[in-house]
Amino acid sequence: MPTVKVELREGRSIETLLKLRDAVTDAVVESLQLPDDDRNIRIIEYKPEFFQMKAPCEILIEISLFKGRTKATKKKLYKNIVDGLDTINIEKEKIMIFLNEQPAENWGVRGGLPADEVDLGFKVDV
Repeated sequence: MPTVKVELREGRSIETLLKLRDAVTDAVVESLQLPDDDRNIRIIEYKPEFFQMKAPCEILIEISLFKGRTKATKKKLYKNIVDGLDTINIEKEKIMIFLNEQPAENWGVRGGLPADEVDLGFKVDV
């Protein structure tokens, strides 16, 4: 159920953006031990003058998720993301990842129920 937002400057081909989408979501699903169809991602491109990051960073990946993953799981997630993007020629140093962790009660899901009251179909404490 995590949501992923990838922000970058415009200019990459649609093929590259689709490979980026798949590499990031594959890493999230595998690292967080989610069901394979649990893929929620947005790719947002900006005109160069509207997107500025300190070099060498060029891609910002924000993952909003339930609080509760271990540090080891988070490290695995970061590694799997950058390794996956490296396979499509996006250098690891150009990627910044940050997690926005929230208690499950802060998510309204399945018709407006707090997520901590719903069987999510996956474990959070991995």
